[in-house]
Amino acid sequence: MTKLNQGFALKLLDDTEAPSSMRIELIEKPMPTLRKGQVLIKMLAAPVNPSDLVYLLGKYGLPPNDGAFVGFEGCGIVVDANAGLYGKWLVGKRVAVSAQPGEDGVWAKYAVTKANFCLPLRNDIADEQAATIIVNPCTSVCMVERAIELGAKTIVVNAAASQVGKGVIRYAKQLGIKTIATVRSEANVEVLQRLGADKVLLTTDADYFSLLKETCHALKATVLLDAVACDDTPTVLKAMPNHSTAIIYGRLTETHDPLGGLFSVADVIFRDIRIEGFWLATYIGKAKPWQVYRLSKKVQKLFAQGIFQTDIYKTVGFNDFYQAIDHYADNKSDGKVILKPNC
Repeated sequence: MTKLNQGFALKLLDDTEAPSSMRIELIEKPMPTLRKGQVLIKMLAAPVNPSDLVYLLGKYGLPPNDGAFVGFEGCGIVVDANAGLYGKWLVGKRVAVSAQPGEDGVWAKYAVTKANFCLPLRNDIADEQAATIIVNPCTSVCMVERAIELGAKTIVVNAAASQVGKGVIRYAKQLGIKTIATVRSEANVEVLQRLGADKVLLTTDADYFSLLKETCHALKATVLLDAVACDDTPTVLKAMPNHSTAIIYGRLTETHDPLGGLFSVADVIFRDIRIEGFWLATYIGKAKPWQVYRLSKKVQKLFAQGIFQTDIYKTVGFNDFYQAIDHYADNKSDGKVILKPNC
């Protein structure tokens, strides 16, 4: 009898207003045959990230694969391998997993990916935290280190209550880099102050822009990390000193529309304002194996030390996942939803 794998597959819809729960369906399909370089993982935990939600809308940097399992990251136990000596060494080990682009994702009982997309995990990190190690924390670390390369002494973090934003604040503080955090909810102001942000600004305040400009110039903030884009990018850059750089790593604004953004041509020409993008998949694709391994070890150490900590709203099995994903879509700052497929 053919062994079946169960998981949440993408269901493409024309209705742009349909919730995330309607864009997935729980299905069964045969376990795949491992191709050269691949490993089979029994999944322990997998989070929902904003990138997953954008992918469900068909608006992500990867084309949607109708009927394929969804989910970009997680953690699990390697149970089989067709990947040479490294694959054999991974068998039996708990690993952080990144989905293989164009293949099934990890919101399933079992997942298949490339062996070099698996990062062996320390024993002192719980499954729920280990499942979140790749996408958000690695992005936080990479962008702070890029800001340092650009000579930044202070970083502006837009949508700072996100998991990436919180990671940036924690890591920047450890390295002696100041942060100016912008948030849309007053409830997040004290949270980010406790994390160590040097200044927290509420975007809904009447004097937000004048305070932002005053603070950016006082603290010499020359790098913006922005996951919102659209109007936010030119607005914040307008408040920053000349020769500043925006690093765009997402677009949370109007995610039902195609990816895009706005910027001021005058600022780019006359104020030497620069805009660049960051996508972790591109970084990992270009990095040497030792660089990825070093990044993983650094992030895991930060988790073990308690410097990094992913906020978790709820841990669910298959039955409660539909409701939980819709809650996350509307309340991201509450924390991650973690799927445990084999519970």
